[in-house]
Amino acid sequence: MAEDGRISRFLSALGKPFRRKTTPQPQMPLWTTGIQEPVLVQGITIPALYAVTNENLILRTVVTTLQQEIFRRGYYWEKKFDKKCMDCDEEYQHDVESCELCGGEVRNPDKEQLTYPKWLLTQRNSCEQTFLDVLREVEYDLNITDDAFLVLVKEYYLDPETNEITFYRVKEILRGDPIFMRIVSDKRGVRGGRFKTCLMRREGHSYTYESENDPVTGLPLHDVHYVNTAGSGKTQYFVEGEVIHVSKFYPSKLYGRSAVATLWRQAMALTAMDNYIYTAYQKRRSPKGIVSVTTDNLESMKSFWKAVDEKMERDPHYIPKIGIESQSGRGGVNWVKFMDTLEEMQYIAVRDEIRNRIAAFYGVSSVFMMDSGKSGGLSNEGMQILVTNRAVEFGHKVYTENLFPQLLNQMNVTDWNIKLHPSEVEDEVTRLRRDEMEVNIAQRMTMLGFKPQLLEETTERDIRFIYTQIPPEEAMQQGGKPPMGGGMMPGMGMGGGMMQPGMGGMPPGMQGTMPPPIPGGQGMGMRNRGPAAVDARGTAGTGAPFSSVQQRGMQQQPMQQANNNLQRSRYPGGA
Repeated sequence: MAEDGRISRFLSALGKPFRRKTTPQPQMPLWTTGIQEPVLVQGITIPALYAVTNENLILRTVVTTLQQEIFRRGYYWEKKFDKKCMDCDEEYQHDVESCELCGGEVRNPDKEQLTYPKWLLTQRNSCEQTFLDVLREVEYDLNITDDAFLVLVKEYYLDPETNEITFYRVKEILRGDPIFMRIVSDKRGVRGGRFKTCLMRREGHSYTYESENDPVTGLPLHDVHYVNTAGSGKTQYFVEGEVIHVSKFYPSKLYGRSAVATLWRQAMALTAMDNYIYTAYQKRRSPKGIVSVTTDNLESMKSFWKAVDEKMERDPHYIPKIGIESQSGRGGVNWVKFMDTLEEMQYIAVRDEIRNRIAAFYGVSSVFMMDSGKSGGLSNEGMQILVTNRAVEFGHKVYTENLFPQLLNQMNVTDWNIKLHPSEVEDEVTRLRRDEMEVNIAQRMTMLGFKPQLLEETTERDIRFIYTQIPPEEAMQQGGKPPMGGGMMPGMGMGGGMMQPGMGGMPPGMQGTMPPPIPGGQGMGMRNRGPAAVDARGTAGTGAPFSSVQQRGMQQQPMQQANNNLQRSRYPGGA
């Protein structure tokens, strides 16, 4: 990045005449330099995590719901800044003539940077997948294994004379399978440090870390950061910038921690319950029970079992009734139950409890699983949607703050960002009310002597203004005077009344529009509304504009009392 490069050059120049020594990075005793294996919780392998997710109805419903909500409205391009200084790289979100820090020249975002990335993201890859299809696979991997690998297939261009790599382009974007993708790092968790490979001859060819050039091509070797263990002798090596690895729930130095591994017992319990219901309604199942008759003659039972088996084949719900002759004439009839009913086992309650635990971990409410039986009330349903929207917002940050910046960095896009649309469309009435409030604030700021400037209006943002103070010269050219200080609105007197026309602070174009002051009026420049009302406590003729009745409030100052006496002397009819 430009900012990192400028600071790196400054630090290098600063520390050039000095000897440098850094703090040692902590090493993990369980790690050995080379291909790192993910941690297997309770011995559960990665294929087993995918198997139980695809088999379990509740778990797959939750994962699929998150996948659909995160990418339901697609993505859009957004510029990172409105102006950027070409000297100090300071970014501004509004229009400026020059840099406010160093005074350097500013530039607009480079639109040429979007030419190739926009075209690439609209193309299908070699697997006939769109960019959103690949992102959905990435989200599926994150929710299951908490590890996702995005492979950037690059095409390198060599100089025919020097046989060196001149430039490259990202040809297509594919998903790397977490079952086979592995991270290569040293004991500290830093990528690389074990193998090197040649970019022109890498399949099955790796060299020690001390090697410098390929003995066949003569090209410089590059450090291996990721490998794809697809099979024996078919290991694929990836260098820095060709694979993007992200984690969602537990980002760490190496691998994440699977959410399905944490919910393994709950998921297997639901699978066992589904299997129980499946076998209970199959044809070959254990009967609910049998009717047995206590007797001394057991041989007579043999002739009866054949008929029972035939009836069970025709009717799986048939209850066998066994009658055996007794020589003593004594016996009894007993009912032997083989299994409990679903109500006795509290099947529904247990299933709902396990489902709620799984859904709560991912942040998916019951209303998104078509279960509104216990969500009664519009307010409760709205709260459930809000909870899921927060889970979707958390999922958006994995892409907008981690994956997309790395992807754009590999395509040399520095002035633009990729953003995901919010899951829920905002109420249009609420948005219009916010815009109305923003416009009212802009009008008041104008009266205070500030100049509002509308930011670039898009369909994804509300109306926003930035404010700059009007220079005194510009205010004089508009026919007014510089704005008054102290937070006083133009046109307001010290006592809160309107000031006379021509006095400083009037908005442009309003000078001379107010009538002259009316003698006897209650304020300078106020409209003549006739004489004051007759005081109920006075006599006829006491309707003077200044009342002698003591009013509540602060005691008048001597200057105010003298002013009132002067006004009364001008109008003898006053009390």
